[in-house]
Amino acid sequence: MPMAAIAPRPGRARIVSGLVLLAYSGAALAPLAAIYLLSSAEGGSGLGPALLEPRMLRSIAFTLKQSAASTLAALAIGIPGAALVARYRFPGRRALKALSVLPFSVPSVLVVLAFALFYGRAGHLNRFLMAIFGLSEPPIDFLYGFWGIVLVHGFYEFPVVLQTVGEVWERLPREREQAATLLGARRFRAFLTGSLPSLAPSIAQAAALCFLLCFFSFAVVMVFGGLAGTTMEVEVYRRSRIEADARGAALVALVETAIALGAVGLLALCERSAASGSARAPSAGNPVELRRPRGAALLALLAYALFLAVFFLGPMLSLAAQAFTVRSGPLGPGRPGLGNFARLFSGLPGSSAASSPFLAALRATALTAIPAALAAAFFGAAGAFALRRAGGAAKALASLPLAVSGIVASLGWSLILPRGDSALIPLVQALCAMPYVLRSLAAALSTLEASPAEAARTLGAGRLAAAALELRAIAPSLLSALAFAFAASAGEMNAALALGQGGFETIPVYLYRLTSAHRFPEACAAGLVLAALTATAFAAKEGRGSRA
Repeated sequence: MPMAAIAPRPGRARIVSGLVLLAYSGAALAPLAAIYLLSSAEGGSGLGPALLEPRMLRSIAFTLKQSAASTLAALAIGIPGAALVARYRFPGRRALKALSVLPFSVPSVLVVLAFALFYGRAGHLNRFLMAIFGLSEPPIDFLYGFWGIVLVHGFYEFPVVLQTVGEVWERLPREREQAATLLGARRFRAFLTGSLPSLAPSIAQAAALCFLLCFFSFAVVMVFGGLAGTTMEVEVYRRSRIEADARGAALVALVETAIALGAVGLLALCERSAASGSARAPSAGNPVELRRPRGAALLALLAYALFLAVFFLGPMLSLAAQAFTVRSGPLGPGRPGLGNFARLFSGLPGSSAASSPFLAALRATALTAIPAALAAAFFGAAGAFALRRAGGAAKALASLPLAVSGIVASLGWSLILPRGDSALIPLVQALCAMPYVLRSLAAALSTLEASPAEAARTLGAGRLAAAALELRAIAPSLLSALAFAFAASAGEMNAALALGQGGFETIPVYLYRLTSAHRFPEACAAGLVLAALTATAFAAKEGRGSRA
């Protein structure tokens, strides 16, 4: 067969890729068009006057303030951990690196509950400090305020910094630092001159992503905001669902998305800079040999481990302990048992197990998370394949959905399909997970060699057959993306809270209701069931991936 007959047609491939990415971005950005039409409707002030309203200015200022402070907290916690995992070998290193999935797969409302149990006025840490020092008042009293939001966000987002910066640091050659040390520079100055310039793009990339995640925070601010302030994401929800001010919510949504677009643009620039820096690195892709920590490094590791034991494990263990503690009343003595789980599955006293609100929430979670995960994985994979042949403009277009939050997407789609209600939840969840799935699979495809697919094409295979070869090669990454999409959708509360009607609520919403009613033991039990559900997805992925 002549080569001309099987040569790829770059023009047609580029057109198809562009159409795929256009459809992907259009589905995610369509809600903004509906929101814009609502905001520009007659009978109200325009966007300019709305920007000058004191309530709008307060929400903008608070959102930017808490996002910036939370990002700095995540950097302060994550960078030391990145240094340790990049340079040293120690027990628990792989577990520490595995925390990178935390912000995307563990429901934020579950983290909120864990922190309330550990750092709250009646939490374990306050009770411990009061008993040790004989105090009459709890010494820790900042949780329900600005610094409580920052603390939870720092906990929730630091794994992103650890993973992003640690991967680059792990592959960074030590020659520059060693050369600076030989020239008389001290260790810190050698790091500043030898390694920091190469790490700066990845640090900026992690900071931009953390800022975006904190910018869209919802459950944390709803619970811990209190009198400190409210973010734009919460403001959109309150105006649309509580105050029935759809037009006011639309104005806030447009301003929020405009600011988020700036953060997405910064993230894209940081990723491009990090990619070009990796390409220029002389030993990129070759991890340096890890050493056992000694001396100051060992002390630093022990201090970091102690910090994480209090900061990270404390809230999680408090949640687990509360789930397995059965109390006769809100303040009654507790005893170990499975009574909290039994109450979840048995329902209200005198009712059958089939009428259990938790089982109804479990069914609702399955009905929304499974189709959302499948849709996110399918269209994310299609977008990742299309992105390989796309230019810079198309890649920028594919990043735009990151600027549309779950609450904003819910508002927009409820305007497009006003009778959709809970049926829209899987759609919004899929659209929220899709950008991360696409980016993950695009990174996996970029590591593949082109020769197998080219050889298949040379032997007469069609485009679909060649793509099937590549799809099989990235099967573990696709399974990971599917598990991530399911975990993210199952733990997502925003769309379910904004669109749920007629008692339709998923486990995160049910957990939020229990927490608001101070039914902490049952809330902890429900949270552990949800955590087990998402962990099962990742475990199934690992088992399947090991056989692939």
